[in-house]
Amino acid sequence: MDTSSAPLRRLLSQPTFRRWALANLFARLPLTMNLLVLVLVGEEVTGSVATGATLAGISTFCAGAAAQWRGRRLDRVELNLGLRQDLVASGVAVAVMATATILEAPVGVLAAIAVVQGIAFAAVLGGFRALLVHAVPPRDLAAANAMDAVFVEVAFIAGPALAGVLALLAPPSAVLALMALACGVAVVLTARLPGRPPHQGDRVAVGPAPLRTHGATPIYLLGLVLGLALGGFEAMIPARLEDMGMSAEAAGPMLALTAAGSGVAGLVAANLGDQLRRGRVVAAGLMVVFAAALVPAALAPGLALLGIALFVTGAPIAPLNALASLALQRIIAVPRQAEGFSLYPATILIGAGLGQFGTGRLLEVSSATTVLLGLAIIPAVAAVGLITAALRRRALGLPPGVGADHDPTVADPGSYATGVSTDQPSVRTA
Repeated sequence: MDTSSAPLRRLLSQPTFRRWALANLFARLPLTMNLLVLVLVGEEVTGSVATGATLAGISTFCAGAAAQWRGRRLDRVELNLGLRQDLVASGVAVAVMATATILEAPVGVLAAIAVVQGIAFAAVLGGFRALLVHAVPPRDLAAANAMDAVFVEVAFIAGPALAGVLALLAPPSAVLALMALACGVAVVLTARLPGRPPHQGDRVAVGPAPLRTHGATPIYLLGLVLGLALGGFEAMIPARLEDMGMSAEAAGPMLALTAAGSGVAGLVAANLGDQLRRGRVVAAGLMVVFAAALVPAALAPGLALLGIALFVTGAPIAPLNALASLALQRIIAVPRQAEGFSLYPATILIGAGLGQFGTGRLLEVSSATTVLLGLAIIPAVAAVGLITAALRRRALGLPPGVGADHDPTVADPGSYATGVSTDQPSVRTA
């Protein structure tokens, strides 16, 4: 990655990239608002925050579980059209949830709609990431990838904050209506972006499936662990604030601090060198920061200290996502990248769904402080596993990175675009 600021200035001067970023922001807003809104839906309909956390977990888990086959569908149709169809379906599902909330539908009905919401949105993030390859010149892809990780955090700042502010002024159904409107705006903006025809050919020409691509599995496992801890953490903040005498709605602005910390760290990471050369070590260090920050988040006696802890907790997220996304871009076959990029956020969403669902259950028998302290164990164990893997590779004389140009296990994703690849990975040298 170019360490100068010139690539970022060049990237931001491109109208197509700016349009892609704006469409991506509006597409992400419903997902980033979903957790807090569904918690509030559950509280309004049943009077229980735990029920809302369970609804959020169901929606998030289904989005993750469906992402691979929904992403594969996007690879098999014209990508721009497929994205717009998924955004329309997402908007309709959110509008139905708003109606069900107004009618105070039974929890079973709300849960069924949450399932549909998750499935409709499952491949949208991966589809936009695959479309990014066609929205910027090849020389700007590294900078675009770093900025994409920052834009994720912009959405996670704007989404929960907007949801929280609106929830203080209007019922959850109004916030859901705004989410449906955001999907509609994303459809209009996406229509003006470049397209990508469906890839056709035999299995060799199309390339290996993401889960069969050498080096991809550890990246997806990292996403699963990150999502598990992050989902539990985000679902816990409303209860943590209630323990401090505040309303659950205040979780929106407070979680925006976490996203702000992630965004600032992402900007710093965008100007660093090739972190993939020590990918496992860098990822382990970021996981240690995540685990350490959860402790003051659980024990902070006042709002100011809690805010600082939430900001620091967000710092590892964007760098971890940028690291993973860049590695996947270098190893996943081009005709499978909508599927591959959908699968990474899917692992995060599956983990987050499990974390949110588990949080909903644990809140019935334990305090928010205790659960947050327990969550710190997850990234800490992941850090130990990453360091162990790095040390093992060093002992065996293997390259330390995954997806770095010097790693001979890296396949050549571009070779599959013309159908000239082989089943064997190409060897690159530094």
